[in-house]
Amino acid sequence: MTEMDAAEADAAFAECCDLVREMTKIYGADEDAQRVRDLDAAMERAQNQHDAHEREMESAIRELARRCKVAERKATGGEESGGGAPERELGRRRDEIKSKKQRMDVVVNEEIPATKREVSLYAHISNIAWHYEERNRVVGRVNARASRDVRSIDMPLRPGNEFRVANALWEMMD
Repeated sequence: MTEMDAAEADAAFAECCDLVREMTKIYGADEDAQRVRDLDAAMERAQNQHDAHEREMESAIRELARRCKVAERKATGGEESGGGAPERELGRRRDEIKSKKQRMDVVVNEEIPATKREVSLYAHISNIAWHYEERNRVVGRVNARASRDVRSIDMPLRPGNEFRVANALWEMMD
């Protein structure tokens, strides 16, 4: 071996020895293990705090639920102990409203269309054109068939004179 090769080999060997010493020092050091232990301890503390907070929240929720039940009992007047009057009243009112709605449905779906048909039929038969805008008067036109004459109607409508108005209309149509 030449002197150069021997010097290079000695340098490489010295470098290897330095690396082995450095690695031994690193592996012998407890820094990483201590960091892991510190992290484990921090995680355990965080878990303990979380568990304590969770227990605290659970007890607070139970207390609020208890208070809510007490408030409900006070608000309903001890309904569970045989009261129930407000709910019976609400049920009665609901039934009344359903009944009124059914009556209104009958009026809207049956009576109003039937009345419209009757008024239309009466208007075609009697040849009277009504002016419905006037509420306190009977106003319109009558087409008298016999005389082929169109006559105006304008009469007051008061309680008790319905028969007089009807007779006057019949006379106009003849």
